[in-house]
Amino acid sequence: MSKFKLTTFAVQCALMLEKISIFFNNLILTIISKIRIIVLSRFFIKFHKEAGQPDECVILGNGPSLNFTVDKHRSFLENRALVCVNHFAETDLYQQLKPKIYVLGAPEMWLNDVEDFYYNKGERLFTEIASQTKWKMSLYIHSSAYKSKRWQEKIKSNPDITVKYYNPTPVEGFRWFKNLCFRLNLGMPRPHNVLIPSIMITLNSSFRVIYLAGADHSWLKDVNVNDYNEVLLSQRHFYDEQNPGTRPMDKLGKGSRHLHEVLLKWVYSFRGYFDLSDYSKTLQKKIINITPGSYIDAFERINLDKIS
Repeated sequence: MSKFKLTTFAVQCALMLEKISIFFNNLILTIISKIRIIVLSRFFIKFHKEAGQPDECVILGNGPSLNFTVDKHRSFLENRALVCVNHFAETDLYQQLKPKIYVLGAPEMWLNDVEDFYYNKGERLFTEIASQTKWKMSLYIHSSAYKSKRWQEKIKSNPDITVKYYNPTPVEGFRWFKNLCFRLNLGMPRPHNVLIPSIMITLNSSFRVIYLAGADHSWLKDVNVNDYNEVLLSQRHFYDEQNPGTRPMDKLGKGSRHLHEVLLKWVYSFRGYFDLSDYSKTLQKKIINITPGSYIDAFERINLDKIS
């Protein structure tokens, strides 16, 4: 056998071994995801389009670019359903824009066993949501929050708020399996960022086009490690009046993450957007990123300055 044929045969074997490895990796991930769903997911969760909602929505992320989008392109937000996330209710824009959907994704907001800093932030947030919401709104929250009573006591006093739950269960494995679980609301890509459940909820709520604003995700330039090996991150938001400084990234409201844990969390988020992009195509829907300077590379992008 010639040297060329031996080389070709070796390449073919390597490609075959890679395909086999990918197959068994997906098989294992699928089995693990099935176990997660059985143990963690609440069944029969459904998302319905609410009466009077338009076919398009805009998810308002809390990234620093949101101020620019709202100031320069407020007319674009009109006649589209608005979806806000996490601490949006503590800003002036909450009363101005009156979002119809609110998605909460950080468990430290409702967990009891967290540092005082996060406990107090959660108390303040739910107080603001309950007191400031004077219009009909759906509040979507992590299914694990069902067992927490402290936030429910606040929210149930407001008849304008309808509480709905979503399954944050991580689903991985074969693409057909992931898309089936997504469609049945049994789970989603690892929800390491609130944008992932927000996109999943809106995709399964029959919106035809989903726009992403304030989805900067530009954390890579804001992370550093100090002389004490503490990983510090400047998590800037549109509502920060001044430089927020740096803080460690917490683990469910306590402790801090090492650099590899921070980076892995981001890997899961950015990879999850590609899963959502693939899923949206099976539904014949569009996810369009209108965030200037966004680091997300999974979705179609539109520069609103060029179409205004």
